[in-house]
Amino acid sequence: MTLTRVASWRAAIDRRAATEFLRYGLSGATAVATLLAVLTALVELAGSPATPASVVAFGCATLVNYSLQHSFVFGRSRGHALYLPRYLAVTSATMLLNALLFWTLASGVGVHYLASQALTLGVIVPINFVINRSFTFAAARSAAAPPG
Repeated sequence: MTLTRVASWRAAIDRRAATEFLRYGLSGATAVATLLAVLTALVELAGSPATPASVVAFGCATLVNYSLQHSFVFGRSRGHALYLPRYLAVTSATMLLNALLFWTLASGVGVHYLASQALTLGVIVPINFVINRSFTFAAARSAAAPPG
């Protein structure tokens, strides 16, 4: 393989990663808007305690985010049987991290619940991108996409 080919291949990967990250940001912004809308409605309108409301809101945002990440960010048109269980495993772990960080900030330190959620998301989002890009939505080993 020539150096020109290597450089061209690397540039294509860099462009793809940049495009995925931009799309990830857009899908994430949609999911965050969902999370904050549900969180605010549960706390302000329904009188729910902030930490359980954050968990419910995270679950709602998860549904929105999976749909967008699957098709819009990582360009998958099928394969839910492979990708959805992976996504749910990663998301379950990060939901626990969300709850722990949120509780620490909101209940332990006394930070306002919306600021607590923003800070928590600042930790979770980069972790999720790396894991979802390298594991959750990684292309199947065969050329054909898995059924589902």
